[in-house]
Amino acid sequence: MGISMRKLLAILLLLLTSLTAWSQKPGTTPVKVSLETQMLHGRKYYVHIVETGQTVYSISKAYKVQSYDAVTHVDIHFLHAGDTVWLPVRGQFSEAAKEMAPAEEPKDTVVTRKVVEKEPVKPIAMPTVRKTGSVLKVAVMMPLHLDQLDQISTSKFDIEQRGKKTYRQFEFIEFYEGLLLALDRLAEQGVNVELNVVDVSENNAAKVEEAFNSHNVAQSDFVVALLLRDAFDKAAEMAQQAGIYIVNPMATRAELCAENPYMVKVQPSVEGMVSLMLKNMKVERPNGHLYIIHSNSKNEKAVLDELKRQLDERQDIPYTLFNWSQSAKLTGVLKKTPGCSVLSIFDQDKDNNRVFVGNLLNRLAAFKSDSPTLYSLSDWTRDYIDVDFAQLQLLNYHTFSTSWDMTNDVHVNFLQAYRTRFGTEPSSPLAAAGYDLMLYIGTGLSQKNSAFWQSPGNSLPTLIQPMHLSRHGAGLENDKAQLYRLEGLKFIKASFK
Repeated sequence: MGISMRKLLAILLLLLTSLTAWSQKPGTTPVKVSLETQMLHGRKYYVHIVETGQTVYSISKAYKVQSYDAVTHVDIHFLHAGDTVWLPVRGQFSEAAKEMAPAEEPKDTVVTRKVVEKEPVKPIAMPTVRKTGSVLKVAVMMPLHLDQLDQISTSKFDIEQRGKKTYRQFEFIEFYEGLLLALDRLAEQGVNVELNVVDVSENNAAKVEEAFNSHNVAQSDFVVALLLRDAFDKAAEMAQQAGIYIVNPMATRAELCAENPYMVKVQPSVEGMVSLMLKNMKVERPNGHLYIIHSNSKNEKAVLDELKRQLDERQDIPYTLFNWSQSAKLTGVLKKTPGCSVLSIFDQDKDNNRVFVGNLLNRLAAFKSDSPTLYSLSDWTRDYIDVDFAQLQLLNYHTFSTSWDMTNDVHVNFLQAYRTRFGTEPSSPLAAAGYDLMLYIGTGLSQKNSAFWQSPGNSLPTLIQPMHLSRHGAGLENDKAQLYRLEGLKFIKASFK
């Protein structure tokens, strides 16, 4: 019996639809939840061993997390039996839930206490350091370009050269001056510090190694390294080999602390900044919707991942991810949810970022009333000299500013001391960074000696920006930050009540 072409096409279409539906089915083997846990990069995860027929989707669903939170070491689309998937522990299985009968769990989920035999993970050894003596020895590695000193002219208009930063010798001088002011404060406390300043003017690993060895850096109680990436990474490697802590004053790279237990990152952690922003949003816009503007660049990944994690954990702030490639639709989208907040994590290259900031502010200027509250992680008033302050103020702009807060006595006193000693005021956050890290670590070591590195302690009330070091991954990272908002064209502390 012949089959018409129409019937044949209908049969083929039915088969194709069935095969497609089968291939997309999110896992055919029930997922047994293992309560075995493991620490990865400072966080606790459930460890799941994949069985045939299970997918990242079905496994994540069983562990009550989003699929993008699952961690694998293979392509997530090609899981095989025996592969390992790590799922974040967020209290999703309470003690009562652990004892639940399988029928009370989701249809394809069974909770079990069975421990899967697997290769134990080697724990990160807590570093040991020698006790400090009566004099605290600190090495500071930074680019001073001392070999170019003879190029400096002191004639004509050179009285203002330092302020204009005409010469490379002046690029980081304010950081060094901040360190000196901290040494004055430590001396008042009876803490004696021997400073060993090492000029490393090239971003070159070989030069760093030579300077490290020739200036007895390994004999220090700790090292402060204000260096470019390649040079700093080499200095960190050598400090780890020597068993001494190394402090990075300005880097924001979260991965710095991943494996080196002697690493100290003093810039605020992404986790701390995100937490602070979300707390403020909930206070200022308790029922507001959050729009996160991004571009899917690799620079944004760490912040975006942390935002998703905390927002999904809180579940009290509705949010939408908005890709800037659809920027023409932004105003219309925002108007649908009045009283909203906008957080920009857009981060490509420097020129693109500048153009983006101008375009975003112009689009948000369309709101004549009930404008959204704008947040950014970096201070746009410092990053972009042509930014429109009036627009930022209309948007109730919030950021982690390192500008000076003239309502804060600590800031005012520091500026007065700086002016008295150096005859000018600092023009960058480097002075504050040098002052804070030296005062915080120097005070901690004087009070606790080497035990300070195991439990650094709370921030000091005399610091310009708050600081509290805790373990993130292997190393120490500052988990304190200060959020500001723009008011009266000045930054004041943001509200959390």
